[in-house]
Amino acid sequence: MVHVDEEAALREAADRAAALARGEAPGALHGVPVAIKDVLDVAGMPTRANSRLFEGAGPAGRDSAVVARLRAAGAVIVGKAHCWELSVGGPSAEPPCPPARNPWDPAREPGGSSSGPGAAVGAALVPVAIGGDTGGSIRLPASACGIVGFKPSHGLVPMDGALPFASSLDVAGPLARDARDAALVHGVIAATGIPGRLPPGGLRIGIPMALLDRTPPASDMAARLEECIAALRRAGHAVGPVSLPAAEIFNACYFLVARAEAHARWRDALRAAGGRLGSIARRSLSIGAFIDEADVARATRLRVALRAGFDALFSGVDLLCLPTMPGEAGPLDPGDAVTRPDTAPYTRPFSLVGAPAISMPCGRGSSGLPLGVQFVGARGDDARLLAFACALEEDPAWPWRAELPEAFAWK
Repeated sequence: MVHVDEEAALREAADRAAALARGEAPGALHGVPVAIKDVLDVAGMPTRANSRLFEGAGPAGRDSAVVARLRAAGAVIVGKAHCWELSVGGPSAEPPCPPARNPWDPAREPGGSSSGPGAAVGAALVPVAIGGDTGGSIRLPASACGIVGFKPSHGLVPMDGALPFASSLDVAGPLARDARDAALVHGVIAATGIPGRLPPGGLRIGIPMALLDRTPPASDMAARLEECIAALRRAGHAVGPVSLPAAEIFNACYFLVARAEAHARWRDALRAAGGRLGSIARRSLSIGAFIDEADVARATRLRVALRAGFDALFSGVDLLCLPTMPGEAGPLDPGDAVTRPDTAPYTRPFSLVGAPAISMPCGRGSSGLPLGVQFVGARGDDARLLAFACALEEDPAWPWRAELPEAFAWK
């Protein structure tokens, strides 16, 4: 956590308790403490995105759309959670706040860029947090910290009052202890309500092998994936490999789109106050300066074609299943998107096409740290994906649930 307003949180909690005492109907999140990634405005709290660009910034005058919906449902906003500087690059010791740490092993990173929300929920400091996801930034912390993280379809959750990274990719979504809580919170911030139960009968689940062949998972993650496939089949689902069209260029197209948009957003700050940025964020943002208009035009056309190929894939399957990350969380070493190991080859493609995706715990790796499996739905089919995740958690054939790292969380 980078900002906690204890007085305001206790005051809000007392208001919620008084409302119950008066016999008022509780909201869907009545009294639930929530942490917010520090790129979303919360009235009375500064929004700094872990950057010296915003040192001295006063408190936000009003809530972002997401926070306003949380409050209307009765949630108690306890404070702001850590993130990578401006949501780009990687963990760094240069920005105002030191990197968040993984609650399972403080020497490891908790994933990013929503590092604080993932660590806070993983350590049970709050039951739910709101993160932002541009290329995996909700799902990666969920996998690294052994919790659930849901990325909604692009455009479903309003982003008013959020500092953007790449607007055509950015979404906000919940990190929670289980899929049922994630579905509840998503229903509030997307104003869709809680998804219904999954109809009886198995689903068709595809494994996009081309992505895994291009970036093979670590051996422990590969073993957990095979166990997941076996568990899905025991639960009555049909599981088999599928061909993701042009899988080799999804990530390349993502980088062109994301870096061009990020540079366009922060170009003036780079020129006027680049020295106030940490070197990792500065380098990550500067990459976009080398992407010209012709590159962007080609990437835009390619993105349309990739989205069409992705949509066509769902004529034969209901969901996709694959790892969230190639393996366990890595050491907490500074490094940017160019020099550090790639943790997001399995998440970026689905951000590029704007599809919903959820990361769920699927056991542990060779070092005892959590691993996550990712399920992806058709664009706009968020309700069925969440209903599937909730049903899967309740199915005895699915043996994995979020665990609490007792040895560290309460110290």
